[in-house]
Amino acid sequence: MPLIQRDLNEKEERNNSRAVLAHVIPFVIWLTMMVWFDDPSWNYNARTLGGIILLFFYKPWKWYSKFNICNLPYALIAGIFIFFIWIGFESSLVISNFPIITEWYDKIFVDLSEPFKTRELYDRGDGIFVPFMVIEEGVHRGLHVYDPKVTGWISFTIHMIGTSVIIAVIEEFFYRGFAYRWMQGSPFFEMDAGRLHWGLLAIISIFFAVSHIEWGAAFICGLVYGFLYIKIKDIWAAIIAHGTTNFLLGWYVIIFDAYQYW
Repeated sequence: MPLIQRDLNEKEERNNSRAVLAHVIPFVIWLTMMVWFDDPSWNYNARTLGGIILLFFYKPWKWYSKFNICNLPYALIAGIFIFFIWIGFESSLVISNFPIITEWYDKIFVDLSEPFKTRELYDRGDGIFVPFMVIEEGVHRGLHVYDPKVTGWISFTIHMIGTSVIIAVIEEFFYRGFAYRWMQGSPFFEMDAGRLHWGLLAIISIFFAVSHIEWGAAFICGLVYGFLYIKIKDIWAAIIAHGTTNFLLGWYVIIFDAYQYW
């Protein structure tokens, strides 16, 4: 696909530069905070607050139309679909009835840094082994560091806001709103959001996938969110779909003690 370019005057060039920075900087700083803020007792709180500040400072939504409420059903359906894709192969139903499926799913589609290995299991202290690290001593022994019993419900609420709202907004503006169209031409915000190019969609979905432990599910996730955006040309629908998936996943983590997803 040929790259679309046009000459920009000085004012247009400044606007283009602001648009690029508004999409890239929040994403890059969010990733940086993941490395800097490695203390689980407060890192997601800090990242959530930092993400809010970045979004309201750069305002990437200035380059988009307002949300069309008619697109809400499509967004919710996409978000719920990806939620079930994300947990399906590791759900208790599949583990109980088809353990070989879960085993091979873990070996192939989870954690690219350790290919062909299943998730490591940790002793919770009560004879039950779980696929996530737990606190080994003290009053919270056997619990995950993000368990509300450890962090408190205020921190849990902030965590849910971060994962269900802030990261959904930051990632969708970057991957679907910016990167997919930037690879088509410049200024990226003038590119037709409804122009389907399977190769570019796959590339963006691969980049999205490798930033997640469950990279197989994340690749499908990237394709679905991207296709949703392309078909209805509404970035807010992709954001709501992403947020719906993460919101459901967050409650699934708490209710079913599935902290491997966090």
